[in-house]
Amino acid sequence: MSYLGKYLKMPPTFEKLQKLEKVIEKEGYSLDGDLSLCLQLDFPHYEVTPYDAIPFANIGCDGIHYGFLTDFGRVSDLENAFIVCISPMDDFDAHIKIVARNIREFVSLVCTMKGAAEISNFNLIKEEEQYISLFKELKKEVDEEYEEQANYVVEKIISTIGCEVIEDVYHYVEKEVITARENQTMLSTLDGIGIVSLDSMNSKHHIYKLEKDMKINLEDVKSFFNTATRESKLAFIRDVQFTYLISDEIKLKELVINEMIKLGLNDEAERLKKI
Repeated sequence: MSYLGKYLKMPPTFEKLQKLEKVIEKEGYSLDGDLSLCLQLDFPHYEVTPYDAIPFANIGCDGIHYGFLTDFGRVSDLENAFIVCISPMDDFDAHIKIVARNIREFVSLVCTMKGAAEISNFNLIKEEEQYISLFKELKKEVDEEYEEQANYVVEKIISTIGCEVIEDVYHYVEKEVITARENQTMLSTLDGIGIVSLDSMNSKHHIYKLEKDMKINLEDVKSFFNTATRESKLAFIRDVQFTYLISDEIKLKELVINEMIKLGLNDEAERLKKI
């Protein structure tokens, strides 16, 4: 299986960033060094990285990375995929968050924050006051020389990608992005990502309730898989990963992999096998 799975190549915006990286490196700048945005095509999946996410960048610290959310292969074009931030070292309930509606707006967010590392702070906050406090703290920590270099790279990105600085980051992340995602999803999941509407709009969806550290009865899971809708199964897969339950039970992992294959989720199954 290729790193991209069913997707043939990275989206145009990512490719433009790659080309820009080569240009500014000749001038002594870099996306990584000046904006903590390290583009990477082979970043490994952590046990908390959604199986249907394709990592494309990291910040070079604590395993924090960003990925295209493919919605289990339903997204036809990665250019339009939601962007998730995965922060493996953060506490339970705070290690995954959708931060942008697509890669173009994600790049706008990077330009606005003057760095990709700063965006990872959003995993830990959601209130407007928290965003205001974060911006104040970041402003105090600014180094003039670093800021000058970051500004130069930001200007280069904006002129190359054609993106814009986001005026109200709180409103964008916590209102616009969340609303856009909620309008797509029909089932909620513990990680806040949810399951998009598929083909069973009129079906009754049963949710298998999972909690961290609970004991799972494998026979119950088998019975669930035999009767549940596709959407309900996908919700189970998200939740069983988010609660780390799948990491603690090898037979449960095998059961989920087999179900993924039955659902045609070969890319996702291969990623799970490697974790």
